[in-house]
Amino acid sequence: MTTDDLDGLLATAARSRPDPSAALMDRVLADALALQPQPAALRPAPASRPSVLSRLAGLFGGGPVLAGVCSAALVGGALGYLSPGTYDYVTGGLADTASDPVELFPTSDFLSSEG
Repeated sequence: MTTDDLDGLLATAARSRPDPSAALMDRVLADALALQPQPAALRPAPASRPSVLSRLAGLFGGGPVLAGVCSAALVGGALGYLSPGTYDYVTGGLADTASDPVELFPTSDFLSSEG
């Protein structure tokens, strides 16, 4: 056998390449899948517990509603404490005169007096 004969045989083998059988491809793919690393098991994140304020806002229907209820409660408390007879303390009794400046808090003890 000469070098030319060997080159001819190799060229013939390169031109007529046999396809692998389906059974061989199945075995190769099964081996490849068996050697693949398995993904780490995902753990669910622990559920975060909502804060007291968010649970309270949820009871009232949301944050804006809770802000409105708190504002109304503050105004109602102020109006309830400062009964209509004591509004002249707030205005200083000068609410209807336009020429004199209005002193809104002439004394600081009006909140501690009973109405």
